[in-house]
Amino acid sequence: MPLSAAPLLVAIAAGAPLGCGEDERPAPRAPDSVLVQLRGGSAALALEAADEGGPPVIPLESLGAEGEPPLLRVPVPKGHRPEALAAALVRQESVEFAEPVYLYQPQRAPRDPRYKDQWGLVRIEAPSAWSKTTGDRAVTVAVVDNGVELGHPDLAANLWVNPDRAAGGEGEADGEGGAHGWNFVEHGSDPGPRESGPERFHGSHVAGTIGAVGDNGAGVAGVSWSVSLMALRALGASGGRADDLARAIDFATDHGARVIEAAWSGAGASLTIERAVERALDHGVLFVAAAGNEGGLRPAFPASIDLENVLSAAAVAPGGALAPFSNRAALVGAPGVGILSTTAPGMYERYDGTSMASAHVAGLAALLWAAHPEATLEQVRSAILSSSEPLAGTRYGRIDAARALDALAEGVRGARPGRLLLSRDRIAFRPALQGAPRPRSVAVRAEGGGARRFTIRADAGWIKLARSSGITPSRLLLSIDPALAPAGGGEAHVLVVPEGDEASAARLTVALKPRGERTALAAGPACEMRGRVARVRTGTVCRLTAPGFEEDAAAPGVRWHLPGGATARGAQLFARFSRPGNFGLRVSAASGQKPEEVQVLVD
Repeated sequence: MPLSAAPLLVAIAAGAPLGCGEDERPAPRAPDSVLVQLRGGSAALALEAADEGGPPVIPLESLGAEGEPPLLRVPVPKGHRPEALAAALVRQESVEFAEPVYLYQPQRAPRDPRYKDQWGLVRIEAPSAWSKTTGDRAVTVAVVDNGVELGHPDLAANLWVNPDRAAGGEGEADGEGGAHGWNFVEHGSDPGPRESGPERFHGSHVAGTIGAVGDNGAGVAGVSWSVSLMALRALGASGGRADDLARAIDFATDHGARVIEAAWSGAGASLTIERAVERALDHGVLFVAAAGNEGGLRPAFPASIDLENVLSAAAVAPGGALAPFSNRAALVGAPGVGILSTTAPGMYERYDGTSMASAHVAGLAALLWAAHPEATLEQVRSAILSSSEPLAGTRYGRIDAARALDALAEGVRGARPGRLLLSRDRIAFRPALQGAPRPRSVAVRAEGGGARRFTIRADAGWIKLARSSGITPSRLLLSIDPALAPAGGGEAHVLVVPEGDEASAARLTVALKPRGERTALAAGPACEMRGRVARVRTGTVCRLTAPGFEEDAAAPGVRWHLPGGATARGAQLFARFSRPGNFGLRVSAASGQKPEEVQVLVD
C-alpha cells in the first residue's frame, strides 16, 4: 500500500523546516523542484496529491550516477516551498535525503580593461616550473562553469576532444557528450557561453588561466601551456543548479578528467554535489574549488567539503597578502586580483576573484600530472600542499609551482602503479528488430588515479572495439556486429590488460540477450506487473524498466514516449501516474528499432 498523502500535504502547507537546519545565510534555491535520494533500488515515494488537468504520466528525471541508487528531481506543487516539500519527503522510510535545488554563483568580479602583465604566473614561480614541463594534452581539466568560448584563438588548440565522438560514437544521442564537452543548462552538445550578457565569459577566463596556449606569439599563457580543457556548461544566467553541477562533475569523472575546476560557490551545502565530489575521489580525480568572495572566516560550499580530493583556493593580491574580499581558512592561496585572461573571441580582460585563484591551482595540478602522469591523486595533492609558502589566512600557504614539481618528483620515486579498475564488470546488449544497438562505454582508471597504459581485446568476433589501446583515465567504447551475433544470445569478454602485466588484466563480461518476447518490469509500493500490463494506483510513483533491460538498467539510449507527447530517457522510467485510465507507453532502445508498447492500467 502507498503511504498516505495527508501528512505530506500538511507538512508542505505548514512550511516545515529542514531537519538538518538551515545555513546561517539564506541559501538561494530553485523554486521548481527538489532532489530526492532514494535508498538502494527503491521506487517507493508517496506523492498522492490529485492533479487537476495536466498529463496523466509525469516523468521524474533520475539524475543518479551509473551504479548509484536513484536520485529523483521531484516537482514542487504550485504555491508551496521547496524546503517544506524536502522536509516532508525525507521522513519517508525509502528516502535517504531530500533537499532543495541550491543555486551557486561564479566567484569573480570583472574590473579593468585589458592589462598585459600576468603577475600571477611570476608569483607562483611558473617560469621556473616551465623549464621542466609546460604541460601535456594527455591531462584533462574539466571547467565546470558557464561555458568556454570554443573559438578563442588562445583556447581552441587546447580544447578536450571527446574520444567517443572521434571513434564514431553518437555523442548526444547516446549520452556520451559533444565534441568538446556538454551543456547541462540547455541540454545540448554546445558548451559555449550564452550569446549575450556581461557575465558570460567567466568560464572562458578561468579556462585561459588554467591552459591558454603558451608560446604561440599571441595573447596570454596559461599555467599549463598544453592541456585538454573539457568545457562543461552548468551555470546559467541565474547561477548553477545543484543537480546540473552534480551531473557535470559526474560527466567529468566518467570521461577521464584528472582535475575538476569549480570556480563557483553558495550558501547551500548540497549533499547531491558532495556525493558527486566523493565519486570523483573514488576515481582519483582532484576537485579544486574557489573559497568564495564574501570576506568570511571560512570557505563557502563546495570549497568547504572535507574530502581528500578537495583543494580550496583563496585569492592573493599583488602585494602578497590575501585579498580583502577573499574568504579565509582555505587550504591554499593563489593569485586572484587583476588576473589577465581570455574572454570574448580574440579578447582579454582582467578579473578579480577566488575563481581566478582556483584556476591557478587547477593549472598547477595539470602541470604536475604532465610531468608525472603516473602520480596518484594523493601524491599530487600532497605535493601542492607541502610545497606551499606560508601565508596568513590559509592553512598551508601560497602555491609554488617549482617547489611542487620537486616535491612530486620525490613523492613518486619508487611508487608502484595501481591496478586497473572498470566502472562496471558487466554490460548487456539486446539485438534490435532493425538496426544495431547503440554503442556502450565503460570507464577505466588506475587505482589511486595514476596513468597506466593498457591494451584491449575481445574473445568473440561479434564484439566491436573502437580502439585497441589507451591510457588511464579514459573510456572504452564498444558495440556489437548484428551479423555475427549468435541468435540465441550468449556471453563473451573484453580484457583490459595493463602494459607489461598480463596477469592483472581487468575483465568485462559482455552479455548478448536472445531475441524473443520481452516484457517490462514494474516496481513500487503500488504498482506491479500482471502479465504484460503494469497495474498502478492513481497518484503514486512507479518505476518501469524497459522490456529486456532488467539486467542492465543503466543502459543509455532508451527513449520513452509518454501520453501527451512528453519523452524521457534511460532504461528506467520513474513516473507519477496522476489520474485513472489505460495508457500505452512506447519505448525504443536502438536506432531504427520499432518502438515496443508498454501498457499501464491506472486505477
